[in-house]
Formats: sequence, structure tokens, C-alpha cells
Amino acid sequence: MMQNESKFDLLLQTLRLYRKIAIAFSGGVDSTLLLYAALKALGPENVTTLCARSTLNSKTSVTGSRMVFQKNFPHAAGMVEIEVSPLSWQDFVANDKDRCYYCKKRMYSTLQETSIAAGCTILADGTNCDDQKEGRPGLRAVLELQVITPLADVGLTKPEVRRLARKFSLSNFDLPSNSCLATRIPENSPITEMTLRVVELAEEFLHNLGFWGCRVRVQQACTIVEVQKKDIAVFVEPQTREKVRLRFLELQLAPVVLSLDGR
Repeated sequence: MMQNESKFDLLLQTLRLYRKIAIAFSGGVDSTLLLYAALKALGPENVTTLCARSTLNSKTSVTGSRMVFQKNFPHAAGMVEIEVSPLSWQDFVANDKDRCYYCKKRMYSTLQETSIAAGCTILADGTNCDDQKEGRPGLRAVLELQVITPLADVGLTKPEVRRLARKFSLSNFDLPSNSCLATRIPENSPITEMTLRVVELAEEFLHNLGFWGCRVRVQQACTIVEVQKKDIAVFVEPQTREKVRLRFLELQLAPVVLSLDGR
């Protein structure tokens, strides 16, 4: 833990280099820890919280991010929510291997415009050290736009971020990782509003059954369901399987295949 605390101290020092900063906030544990650190380093009057909203966000994730902000940062200035329209971006809708790059480039460009108008000197996001090892196309956009990544810059890994979030009593320290609904659609299959909403309804149904952190991935031949490893045994119980089968049949998502790898 001493190493984690040393990295956090370095994070505070790094953030103090800036007069006024904007944080790209998603409600996930990474951006929550970053926002916590920025408020501690600079004070609420010098931190602007920006959150992009679009059709790619489920209602559950939108509600969740608002609750995380309200619960953890009651004394911060309000969160600024900015609407973007990714389904109007043809390069994004085509859904090729660079989909995340196109989306991040446009979305963060919009956040930067808002941050500049708010008098901020820089935009920061919650990319951690492990994210940089995964070859994410969106990180190219982050670099091109000169968005800073303080967590990664001080060497904080995913497990370290969660341990620090727990130490500081951040409410989402154990929240399963999340991503936009477009990640459930296979590469080169066009992204449509209908597909996004069907996926959202399917995942909402699984959430209501207790399968938090699940994924419903729409393939041509089948629908692949991913649940946390600890939930696999419950999912395959006959009563649960039948509930899922019937609901997914209503959503025209049959046949359903369960990933045995778990999340």
C-alpha cells in the first residue's frame, strides 16, 4: 500500500501543476479517483467536471454516474453534462477497427471546447497504466488532442486504482468495469439505434436478475452473454436459463450462448 500512497502523492503533485483543470468523468472508478485527486489538489473552485452523454449510454449507466458524483462529491461544483450525437458520425456508424478513435476524437474535442469556455487550462481523463498496454484506438485520439492522463503518468494500474478508491471510501471502488453499448456490436456491423436499445433492454433484464457487470454481445449467428465468473453457476440454473431464454426470444436475440470464461 505504501507504493500506492506514493503514487497518489505524486498524482497530487502532478495535478498541482495546473491552475484550473477539467475532468472527463464517466462515473467509473478511474475517473472517480482522478476527480477525487483533482479536488484535493486544486480545490472545487478550480475543477470542472464534464460528462459526455449520448445514445451509447444506457439509462442505468447515466443514473449510476450521477449517483456516484452526488454521493462522493457533494461539495464539488455541479457536473456539466454534454450531449453528443455519435449516430450522426458516419465513420463511427461504419464500426470499423478505428470506431473508438473516431468517437473519442469528436467527443473529447467537444469536451475541450466546453473546458476552454470554463477557463480550464487542460482536460484530463482517467486512463490508467494498464489501459495503455491494451492498444486501444481511442488512446490515439487522447494523444492527438493533448488530453492528459495523470493516473497513467504516475504509473497507477487498475488494481492500484481500486485499492486507492477503497482506501478513500469512494462508493464505486468495486463497481464492475463498463463500456459504451457500441462495444457489444461486432466490428464492421453498422451501429444502429435499434441494436443499441435491444442490447440495453437485454442487459437491464440481466441486471434485474442480479447479474451486474454483464455483457450482451450481438453476433450474426447467436447472442453471447458474459457474466462475472462468480455468477456463472447461478446463470445456468434451469429457472434462470428459462427466464433469460424467454426474454431474449421476445427481444429477437435467440439463440443465446453463455461465455464460460466469465468476466
